[in-house]
Amino acid sequence: MHPIITEADFRREIGKTAGHAYLLFGEEDYLKLHAIRTVRENISPEPAFAIFNDVAIDATDYTPDALLNAMTPPPMMADGRVILLRGLDFTSMKAPDVDALLETLALLSEYDFNTVLLHVADGCIEPGRPPKAPSALLKKLAEVVIPVQFDGVSDARLAAWCGKHFAHLGVKVAPADCAFLVSFVGRSMFLLANEIEKLAYYVRAAGRDLVTEADIRLVSVPQLTADAFALSNAIMAGKYKDALDALAVMKFERIEPTIVMGELSKALCEMYATRTLLDAGRSQKEIAKTVGVHEYKAGLLIRAVSRVTPARLTRAISLCAEADVALKGYGRMLGDYSAIEKLICAL
Repeated sequence: MHPIITEADFRREIGKTAGHAYLLFGEEDYLKLHAIRTVRENISPEPAFAIFNDVAIDATDYTPDALLNAMTPPPMMADGRVILLRGLDFTSMKAPDVDALLETLALLSEYDFNTVLLHVADGCIEPGRPPKAPSALLKKLAEVVIPVQFDGVSDARLAAWCGKHFAHLGVKVAPADCAFLVSFVGRSMFLLANEIEKLAYYVRAAGRDLVTEADIRLVSVPQLTADAFALSNAIMAGKYKDALDALAVMKFERIEPTIVMGELSKALCEMYATRTLLDAGRSQKEIAKTVGVHEYKAGLLIRAVSRVTPARLTRAISLCAEADVALKGYGRMLGDYSAIEKLICAL
C-alpha cells in the first residue's frame, strides 16, 4: 500500500511523477487545482502539443475504457503525458466500479510515460482519519494510487498567503488586516483570491496602494460556501441570498451552468428520496443503501432535509426541470446562469 503523502511531499515529487497515479483529496480544493496546474505546466509546457499530452476526463465522460484509451497513446514531442480525471464522487461509486477503476490504473506500468491525477473534491470521499486511520476505501485505493492529502490551511498561513497575493497585485496590507480578511470572508482560498483581486483593483482605482479594514468591510462579501449541496440546502432553507451567493462562487470557479444544474438536480433528488425514506422510518444505513450514497453523505442529507417537507422538495424538482429545459434551449449562450438565478428566485 502506498503511504499517504502531504501537499508539500507532492510538490517535491513534481518532475518525477511519470508512471504514477495520484489521488488528490482533502479539504483545500484551491491548493489541489494549483498543484494540478503546476504538474500540467511541467509535463506539457508547449500549448501547441497540449491536445496530445494534456488530457482531461470529466466524471460524466469517464469509463474504464475511456481512461485506458487516454493512457495508451505515446507523448507527442515530449517525454510524458498528464491525464486528469476529475469529478468522481467516491461516496456514490459502487464497489465494482472502484475495482474497475483500479484495474485500469494498474495497467499504468505498461504506459509509464503517463502521470494520472484523480481530483476528488472535498466531501466526495470518506477519508477516515488519515494518515493513521484511513478509511477502508482509501486503503483500497492506496494499493494502486498514491493518496495526497490537502489539509485545510491554518489561519496564520492563510493570512500570510493573502499578504503575498496582495503584494503580487501591487498593493500593501497590514498583517492584522490580512487576518481580518480571513475571518470576514472565510477560509476558502477561492473566495479569498477573488476578494483580494477586487480589493486591489478598488484601492488602485482610488489612487491608493494600501488596503485597510474599512476597505474590506466596504468591498468584500462575508462567508460564502460554494458547492451544489450548499446551493440546494440554501434553496430549501429559504435562504435565497445565500443561494445566490453560493452560485456567485460557482460562477467565479467557471463551472459551466449545465454542470451546476445537473449537480443541483441530483442533490435535490437525493434530498427528496432521503426525506421520503426518513418519513418511512428508515435508518441512516438503510437510506445510504437505497439512495446509493455513503453513510457519511447520508448523514449530511438527513440533516439537510429534517425541516423540509416532501411537497416543497417536489415543487423544487419540478421547477428545476423547467429551468433545465430553459438552460439547454435553442440560442442559449455559454456561461449564461440566468435560468438558475430565476429558479432560485422562483422558489
